[in-house]
Amino acid sequence: MIRARRASPYLLYLVIALSVLTVVCAVGWGWMYSKANQAELHVFGPVRIENAAGDTEGLWGTLMDTYSAEGANLWDIIDKKTTLGNEYRADVQQLTQRLTGDVFDTQYATQLRQSVSDVLKTTNDILVQTGQAVQESYAVGGDAGAADVRPGHMVAAIRSLVQRIKALVLQVKQDGMTVNNLETQIKGLQDELAAAKAEHGRQQAQLQQNLDDEKARLTAARDNAVQQTEQFKGEKDRIQDRYIAEQSTHAAERDRLNRQIGVLTNQLKEMSEVVAEFRKVPTETGVDGRIVNIAEQGVVAYADLGKKDGVPLGMTFSIFSPNELGKTLPQPKAHCRIVKIMDNACELRIYELQGDNPVVIGDVLHNPVYDRQRRMRFMLIGKVDIDGDGVDDSEQLKALIQEYGGRVDTRLTVQTDFVVAGEEPTVPAPPPPGAPAQERADFEARRKDFIDYVEVRANAENFSIPVLSLNRFLGLVGIAGQG
Repeated sequence: MIRARRASPYLLYLVIALSVLTVVCAVGWGWMYSKANQAELHVFGPVRIENAAGDTEGLWGTLMDTYSAEGANLWDIIDKKTTLGNEYRADVQQLTQRLTGDVFDTQYATQLRQSVSDVLKTTNDILVQTGQAVQESYAVGGDAGAADVRPGHMVAAIRSLVQRIKALVLQVKQDGMTVNNLETQIKGLQDELAAAKAEHGRQQAQLQQNLDDEKARLTAARDNAVQQTEQFKGEKDRIQDRYIAEQSTHAAERDRLNRQIGVLTNQLKEMSEVVAEFRKVPTETGVDGRIVNIAEQGVVAYADLGKKDGVPLGMTFSIFSPNELGKTLPQPKAHCRIVKIMDNACELRIYELQGDNPVVIGDVLHNPVYDRQRRMRFMLIGKVDIDGDGVDDSEQLKALIQEYGGRVDTRLTVQTDFVVAGEEPTVPAPPPPGAPAQERADFEARRKDFIDYVEVRANAENFSIPVLSLNRFLGLVGIAGQG
């Protein structure tokens, strides 16, 4: 619509210019006709004047029909058109200035300005020619050769100008159609632009909604991450405090174990001496007992060891011939195990006979860990479940050991003869932060039982103290059989 409003003044300019041109032509023709009538008569004569009048009769009639009012004379018409021409000239000048200063710069606007410029130039040329003709008419006096004024030339010029004006009018009409086409195209483009703007607005609103949703999601995720970070930080601080506390505990435990290692090292030295004594070749003084009777074709024997000697049920002995005592590498005849204990004797089950040398009365028994002059010492570790009911039977087993003349140690020493290992304690998962005090105390107690169990077994192995499983020990004392 902007182009249409800008193109409309150009059409108005052209119409005004045509009107001015028509007025100028009429004024010029009337002026020449009125002022030069005598000169034409003098120069051309009556015949040529009639011919010229015939040539211009149609043009003059058209001029009179178009611009003269009924009953008006020629001088009034000329004065009226002269005033109107001056006004049109001033309007044309103003419109031309507006046209020249307009920023609307397109191909069609340039053509329109060029058309108006051509009209103005043509109008100026006609005015100049008319002025020259009028001056020549004034210069004509009594001398016929003073001027060569030819009305035919002026008529031809006027007709040429009319043809040119018609061409310009046609061009203006074509430009108007072009402007209408452009306006239609502009309207279509404006509709497409409006639709595109609406679609763009819709998409922008959708994108904004998506952006808001994404911002909300990211904000929630960030808040959740911050909350989790705070939780992780608190958990980290608790774990770090616990780690520092455990480090302190472990350091104290390490110092205690180092001191204990020093003590146990000395005990190991003493025990090594005892073990070396036990590993000596059996002599008369190292005999633990003697075979006093043979039964069941040499499978069962009886020895002079009883309850008073503190010998445990199930203890094994090596059987030697008295002739082997004192040798560097004595060879046992067989091995036996106590299956029944009486007050002053015990029943033996003989096995692993070596060769054809049978066991006879008077053969001697030897066990490096048994000494009839002292009582055997035991240490119990782990869970002792004798009957498999899941209940700890440590007290029951301690009473049984004491019944057979043995002793139960509460800690491992160089005097401990055997370690009886029950079920290994299990350590549960650490209690969570803020757990009840009883739960934490139970965890620490079970953890301590596990550590003590592992340490006793390790120290027993280091000190070469035999470690018997609970099942094996029960078999040795006769509660469970051993194959």
